[in-house]
Amino acid sequence: MKSSCARPCGAERETPSSGSALRPRAAAAAVVVALLAAATTLQGCDIPHVTGFIVMGNFDSSSHHVGEWRSEQSYWEKNAYRDPETGELAFNSCMNKELSIVQVCGGHGHCAPFDIDEVEHPIFFCLCDVAWAGVECTAKRKKQSVAWFLSLTFGPLAFDEMYLGWTIEAMLKLSVTIVGSVVGASKPGIGMAVVVSMWMFDVVRIGMGPVLTTSHRVEEDLPRITFAVLTVLFFCMLGIIAGLASMYYTVIARRRRWDQMTCYASTKNWA
Repeated sequence: MKSSCARPCGAERETPSSGSALRPRAAAAAVVVALLAAATTLQGCDIPHVTGFIVMGNFDSSSHHVGEWRSEQSYWEKNAYRDPETGELAFNSCMNKELSIVQVCGGHGHCAPFDIDEVEHPIFFCLCDVAWAGVECTAKRKKQSVAWFLSLTFGPLAFDEMYLGWTIEAMLKLSVTIVGSVVGASKPGIGMAVVVSMWMFDVVRIGMGPVLTTSHRVEEDLPRITFAVLTVLFFCMLGIIAGLASMYYTVIARRRRWDQMTCYASTKNWA
């Protein structure tokens, strides 16, 4: 009696070949080798580099023994102060008992305790003035009023984001403005809603509080009442101007259509 599980005639059982079994391992080994080669040939590794060129132009690849990230100013150098006696860099001028009150915190702040309840071994750090920031109060803050004014007057052009140092966000905002303008050419309501909503959001966001820049928050020099009143008046004025412009063009279009109908009726009666 034949079995119901018998294979069809001519069919053979497939057996994995040794070559197909080795392919995943070979691919994994190739990936490991490629990553290892990249890790040992990146800039900053202290090994010889091959300088190449293309005949159509000079594309020499420069090499150096210091990584690109090490060319930036270190955290220590950025936030240290220079001891006036030794001339060496040191950290936290508030813990130097030899410095006077005008020598600590870069002259733009004063020392304050980290924990007001600690009286035996207190630790002091710089408390910067409103317009300054940083560990040693050496970084000048950007102004909130300037950022808000740029957002209010040139918001769709992303001047506010460029002032705050957010380049990528500025490009995205400008792209949204361009897309909204293109859409507004065929559908004015949708295009205007896209541009104005993004515009008003940034105006309110920047005016409500000290927003972040690429390094610190802006100086909080914009009174809340000033921001609220001027923002409402500005957008109300824009609304009135837009309404008057819409009314003007509507009247012109209706007069043109009336003149066309009158001219057509007089021509028909004359005929």
